[in-house]
Amino acid sequence: MEIVILVSLLSLYCDFTDAECLVISPARLVVKYGDPASSKCSSDTPVQMGWEATQGGTGLTDEEVKFLNWRVDNVTDWNNKPQCYTEGGKCQEQLNITVYKLPDRVSFSYRKSPDPMVEGDQYLLQCLVQNIAPIGRLRVTFYKVNTTGEQTELDTQQKPKDNIKTPGNGTYTLDFTPSRDDDGAQLWCSAMLDLGPEGPQPPPVMESDGLNINVHYKPQITMSPGCFSMSITEGDTLSLNCSANGNPAPSYDWLLPQSAPAPNTTEERSVVTINNMAKSHSGNYTCIAINPLGNRIWTVNVEVTVDYLPIIAGLAAAAVVILLVISCFIYSSYYKHTRMGHYQLKDMLPLRHKNKHAVHHNGMDQSFM
Repeated sequence: MEIVILVSLLSLYCDFTDAECLVISPARLVVKYGDPASSKCSSDTPVQMGWEATQGGTGLTDEEVKFLNWRVDNVTDWNNKPQCYTEGGKCQEQLNITVYKLPDRVSFSYRKSPDPMVEGDQYLLQCLVQNIAPIGRLRVTFYKVNTTGEQTELDTQQKPKDNIKTPGNGTYTLDFTPSRDDDGAQLWCSAMLDLGPEGPQPPPVMESDGLNINVHYKPQITMSPGCFSMSITEGDTLSLNCSANGNPAPSYDWLLPQSAPAPNTTEERSVVTINNMAKSHSGNYTCIAINPLGNRIWTVNVEVTVDYLPIIAGLAAAAVVILLVISCFIYSSYYKHTRMGHYQLKDMLPLRHKNKHAVHHNGMDQSFM
């Protein structure tokens, strides 16, 4: 009697705690659609057991066994729930199986008119993932790579997990406002199927093709905007550069002082050159960079100064020449007056008369010596 009661209690206990009766290994399977799958059901004591499944199911064994395998050569049932059970259903344990499929295609696009993009406008980026399962395990990430090669992760999205196991399409969107720095950048998205530690490692990722974007923006002068001043010497050449960034490329207009001559221009008038600047050419020189989205203005005040150093040097040289001429004249006059005072004939005659009768012992007249 005590033995019967003990068996009844054990049977009742097994009904509520299946894990004590049957053990499935592995308890969870992640299988790619079309691949084979298998699992093992074990019992501590020999029992009659079987597998109930829409694919790979078996009936109860004729004999009591300690284990029974479930195996499918080609998994094609998305909703298969294999369950191991014993005689009479007293003990049962379900295999947790996930069947997955990689997407057929991942595509990227954006929606907004006009095209191309315009700085400051908002656009809807869209990532479409086609024919994937289970979609609740999908994570979609939007990326941007700028012209220098720097990659930025814009956003990562995952739909709420649900019980949908069959393949479906997923559409993921992101609002995007481009700036001028995004001109020439590339956008794309990736789809990663994260199936947990039992799934493939690393998780499979499929990327869309990259989309190169063209962003239009109003001109921006490369030098600091505002009004500047500069000085230039009279007679020199004035050269002003008003280069600006813009998409489409800007054109240029110049506003010059009325007295300024017609300038030479280069690079579609972004550079203006005026030769032989005069004092009257002083004033404001204004550049206007224009494209269909707007314009930017840059002004520089030019002051033409006179260089007095050459004039001073010329006057100094002239003064030195004049002083030299005057000095030479004064010296010449004084020297002539002094020399003529030493050679007067009236002073020389007595000397010649006195020496006329002086004779050496050899008979020669000393006045001729």
